[in-house]
Amino acid sequence: MEIRDHALLYACMARAILKHLPKKEAEALIEKITVDYGFQRGKRMASFSKNGDLNDYFINGEWKGKEGENISKMFFKEDKTVSIVSKCAWYDTWKRYGLEEYGSYYCRFIDKAICAGFNKDLLLDVNSSIGLGDRNCEFVWHEKADEEKVRNTRREHILPFDHHCKELYECMERHLPEKQRVIILEEIKNGLKEL
Repeated sequence: MEIRDHALLYACMARAILKHLPKKEAEALIEKITVDYGFQRGKRMASFSKNGDLNDYFINGEWKGKEGENISKMFFKEDKTVSIVSKCAWYDTWKRYGLEEYGSYYCRFIDKAICAGFNKDLLLDVNSSIGLGDRNCEFVWHEKADEEKVRNTRREHILPFDHHCKELYECMERHLPEKQRVIILEEIKNGLKEL
């Protein structure tokens, strides 16, 4: 599995939930699933951290895409750390399949949830997002990271995308309302088969 599979699973989930629940209820449920999933990831990243600081947050990131799938640039400033993403494989997948509307929920909630799970004291602003129609994603952490440490420390905790997909699916199952769970899960599976 790869980023494409994770992106499609998420978008099919959001689409199925929006199809079977009233919009307000559906959006609240999508947010809950996304935040829970992100928070779990952040907590796991924190379990490998020595200090719970921003350096460890970057070093303990859990995924790695293929060369050229994602393009980002880091800026290490005196009082903050900025990441500008100009190409995103999740968004490219959603766009390719006409699923941008559903993928956009991921962009709204995931990064702050991961950051909060890692360390609730790390402050992250998401100033723009490709998935929400902006030209790029701009992430600003209100803390300075050590550029040399972040760039030169080998990342050891990368998990395969089948793990991330499984974890996302389990999170869905846990939060879906009992009455609609079977129907929504079946809708997700059928949606994935059609793509």
